[in-house]
Amino acid sequence: MADILIDDVIKEVNTWLAHNPNLISASLNRAQSTLDKHTSPLTKIKGKFPQGSTLISNVVQGFSKVWNALGQAQIEHKILKNYHQKVNFPIVPADILSSYWADLYAENLKPEQMPISKYIIERELLPKVIDDLATLEIKGVYDPARLDEFGFSMNGIEQIILDLFAEVPGTGHTPFKIPMQALTDTNIVDQVTSFERSLPSKAKSKVKKLFMSENNLERYWLQYEDQFGQNQFQKDKGKSRLGKRELVALPGMESDDIFATIDGNFKRLIDVFDGKPRVTDIQKQDYEVKFFMEFWKGYDFLINEMVFVANYADGEYGLGDTDLNQLYYGIDGVTV
Repeated sequence: MADILIDDVIKEVNTWLAHNPNLISASLNRAQSTLDKHTSPLTKIKGKFPQGSTLISNVVQGFSKVWNALGQAQIEHKILKNYHQKVNFPIVPADILSSYWADLYAENLKPEQMPISKYIIERELLPKVIDDLATLEIKGVYDPARLDEFGFSMNGIEQIILDLFAEVPGTGHTPFKIPMQALTDTNIVDQVTSFERSLPSKAKSKVKKLFMSENNLERYWLQYEDQFGQNQFQKDKGKSRLGKRELVALPGMESDDIFATIDGNFKRLIDVFDGKPRVTDIQKQDYEVKFFMEFWKGYDFLINEMVFVANYADGEYGLGDTDLNQLYYGIDGVTV
């Protein structure tokens, strides 16, 4: 009886997926994670995204009839990478039948309105995939030796910021550091405002969002209300005090990282061929139905030097190198 049930389930799932070929990718896209909502897509093939950025020094000069070359182009390169993910999800049909029938009963549905294949994929499998990805995009730490464990299949934003800090100054891959005091319940509004004031003038108009943990954004709102009153708080909720930039909370982030970047520099990496989320196989073994799914996922910044990060460690301001500070922002930078 169990074997017949399993065979029937596999047959139904295969038929249902064949009639809904874009279900997996569409469902994951509809359930956009926080980072997905605040990044723009960058497409490439099979995991690696080689990108170049060109810096051009000042080119405008006073008119004269003599040719006088002014301006130099410097090309910087960075390899962006996303990560191959898989899902190996076993289902024992006999174990889920009671839940399946209970849901049909609770919603007054007929079996043809929610076949068991739809129930397994949309009620069991996809919600967990979406929940796992929401965790990975924040807390993931890529470790090729631990790919068979959850949490190690990609770098999340906390690790990306940590890796930026680890870049050696002067190499051309460091972020722009902004010194800040340790955050407290009574200074967070002033510190976020100080972060905004410290953005280099050449970039301020291009920075539209400030990212921080959900907990720190809640602290910001509470102190803002205490400091400026309920009416002003309701008017400005969701916006920074100084630049009226969008304040983005990152659920699950536990660090005090605050970062920003110019518009269009924060990317989600999409593999145009192998990256489309899909069920690649369905197999039967004993009493289990095994679902195999694959896709690619990753986030990164196109240009590290255009990422502005809170620096709690010391008084270093800028890219850590005078030549780079001058090249990108026309400042010397300060190290205390």
